[in-house]
Amino acid sequence: MSAGRQEVRFTVSEEGAATVQLSRAILIYATKGGSSFATVHDVAAQPNGAATILPGRPMTAFAVARLAGRLTKRRQGGFIPDRLLYRDSGAVAWWVPPTQRRIWFRCEEGKLGGAERSEVVGHPGLVFCATASRKWYVWAVKGGARPTEGTKLFRAPYFNVWESGQICVGNVDLPERATAEKIEEWNNAFFDSWFTHPNVHQELVHYRGGSYAFWRDMLDGKHPAFPERVLVSLDRSLGEAMQQPKGGRHD
Repeated sequence: MSAGRQEVRFTVSEEGAATVQLSRAILIYATKGGSSFATVHDVAAQPNGAATILPGRPMTAFAVARLAGRLTKRRQGGFIPDRLLYRDSGAVAWWVPPTQRRIWFRCEEGKLGGAERSEVVGHPGLVFCATASRKWYVWAVKGGARPTEGTKLFRAPYFNVWESGQICVGNVDLPERATAEKIEEWNNAFFDSWFTHPNVHQELVHYRGGSYAFWRDMLDGKHPAFPERVLVSLDRSLGEAMQQPKGGRHD
């Protein structure tokens, strides 16, 4: 295969006759550290048919969104779900208030009183984060108030969740996209899956007998509401966690 110049073809459709001419150019710069920025430049046509890229200016986030809207011809706005906490191009995070919901366990015989068990139990407030790279996180919060940037996070008290909060997906069918419209689908994917074993090397919950004893008691109905006193602090806030939700180790 040769490395010569390749011809690129594209089609532009308009409602009626139209001519296309180069009007602006966008230059994207990348650093060795992985960050990037862009500048937008006007273009001056030359008599010989060539074009000259003129001095540019930084491209703002608003300009990027406006350009995306013009290129896709899609509406960029919409109603914002009340449980949506955070959204950018790489991640979306949302809140699930404390609730009663069914949970499913499939564990080693005798650990929870049976190989498979399922009951409606109390759950703490939870913050989920799904990323564009299809990583998936969950953390616990105390109380019933909507979390803010400064809300203190606690370890999610569930099996199949790593120390960083990243969820072990296994063979769970995940929604196609991490978007606000898919929040309930992500919730169902989590709660309707089988919880099989603890993934943390440290204390999952503050409870005599450990995590198996805790969930056995929850399944047996000894705690009608989720006992928040068992939650293990992560010593960080929601804002700190969202600084780099994709960077946590899962082992």
